[in-house]
Amino acid sequence: MNCYVLVGGHSRRMGQSKVGLPFAGTTLLGHIVGIAWQAFPRVVAVQRPEGEPLRGVETIFEPPHDSEAPIFGVLRALQHARARCFILAVDYPLITAEVLRFLRTRFEQSTSAMVVPVWSGLAQVLCAGYSFDLEPRIEQQISGGRLSLRSIAAGAEIIAEDDLRSRFPGEPLMNVNTPDDLQEAKRLYDQQGLLTSR
Repeated sequence: MNCYVLVGGHSRRMGQSKVGLPFAGTTLLGHIVGIAWQAFPRVVAVQRPEGEPLRGVETIFEPPHDSEAPIFGVLRALQHARARCFILAVDYPLITAEVLRFLRTRFEQSTSAMVVPVWSGLAQVLCAGYSFDLEPRIEQQISGGRLSLRSIAAGAEIIAEDDLRSRFPGEPLMNVNTPDDLQEAKRLYDQQGLLTSR
């Protein structure tokens, strides 16, 4: 199963692209890709149409489009994989290989076209498993101007937040959208490193 890391957002709330932000001694992209490689045999970045290929990771590009929404990256990933795949946004800095392996296994064992974890009360549709069967539905939504992925998740197998928190410590499914979020993620990451080194 391939893992596709979505990197095409303009990150307006962050004020700059998240891809190159410093994190854990590398960049946010480098960190996420390194974690994903521990859980998946192939990791591919999905870049916006006008973006550049990314160093250190295979890169594919979304088709040209006028709107900005992650649904375009998901569609491109499905078209590339033509099979079940895992979608991961670049802004989950505290994700761990253990969490990704757990989510991958749940998706491999599921009969649902989509498996979505819940964290902080929200369905994490950008850290989820997607079946190629969803491709025509996603294309139809895009054609109709409906760009929300949450409607795609209707009928998905949901992994409850309580279940996840009972298995994994910390905030592995925290995503970062602002500079304050990133600083908090760095604090938690450093704290986690101190705890595991004792």
